[in-house]
Amino acid sequence: MNTNIIALTTATLLTLACGSESNTPGGTGAGGALGAAGSTSQPTAGQPAAGAGGAVNVTGGASGNAAGSSSLSGSAGTGGGSSGASGAASGGAGGGGGLGGGNGVAGASQAGAGGNSGIAGGAATSGVAQALDGVRVDDACAGTADTSVGAVCGHVMLTSSGGSKYVKSVTIAGTAGTTYDVTLRIRGIVEPTKITGGMPVEMTPPSTIQYMGKTWRKVPYTIGGAASASTTDPDYTQWHIGVASPKGDYYLNDYQQTGHYIFKLDYQVTIQMAANTMVTLDGTDRNERQIVNFEKYTIDGIAGSMNYGQFIQINVVSAQPH
Repeated sequence: MNTNIIALTTATLLTLACGSESNTPGGTGAGGALGAAGSTSQPTAGQPAAGAGGAVNVTGGASGNAAGSSSLSGSAGTGGGSSGASGAASGGAGGGGGLGGGNGVAGASQAGAGGNSGIAGGAATSGVAQALDGVRVDDACAGTADTSVGAVCGHVMLTSSGGSKYVKSVTIAGTAGTTYDVTLRIRGIVEPTKITGGMPVEMTPPSTIQYMGKTWRKVPYTIGGAASASTTDPDYTQWHIGVASPKGDYYLNDYQQTGHYIFKLDYQVTIQMAANTMVTLDGTDRNERQIVNFEKYTIDGIAGSMNYGQFIQINVVSAQPH
């Protein structure tokens, strides 16, 4: 379970008071390596890196870069879009641009001086993790939601044990035998949970925030572990990503304490995933209730919560061989 957070948008983690009721709820195109005139910038808010050099296209560059460095005509990378314009000298005649990438301009001695950035979200991944882009799990409130501070509502669907579990699973692509570093943007509205035995990933500065007299993790991301063994903590939903290979569990709302609070998430993490492995996004609660989105939080760029319930949406920022 080797993973790290690489970039964060400002995570808005606002909470409100606890109720008295206990909740037992295109990179470089195939034309070659980045040209001397090209440069990239850190992705922000889920957008691919941009700049004169264009967006980073991971799998598209595998065959394209090799072709662009010395051959006379590069071939398009996997998922390549528009073809690059002619390169000069040893830069080759130009290969296909990355997915969503624009045309490369005439190259210098190494490659085209750049293409336009790919489209937003995970498009620059050229299909390796495309199946993950936009995966979302909603836990809507049942009936008419009470939106008073600290209110709870019922889950729409209950398990045989009286709790809830909402799951979506997809299988990523890629080259057999290759492990990828997949960077995901995590957004959603969630209640807090507590994970034990895992490795909380802290960010500085600061790694915590103060709200309502309590200290909360700014980014509630934990690698490994399991729901707390206390009698009440598992009654708060654990939002989680599971990867089959290399096997890993990644918890997305581990605030290390629980209560009738609601949080707004927006952060990025990088997780290792083997080609052709299954990846699961799920929310698991031991009881029949969840904390309502009583603040009516919304997140720019994606749909809001369904009937004041909770949700997580993941978008792919990039995927590249580990």
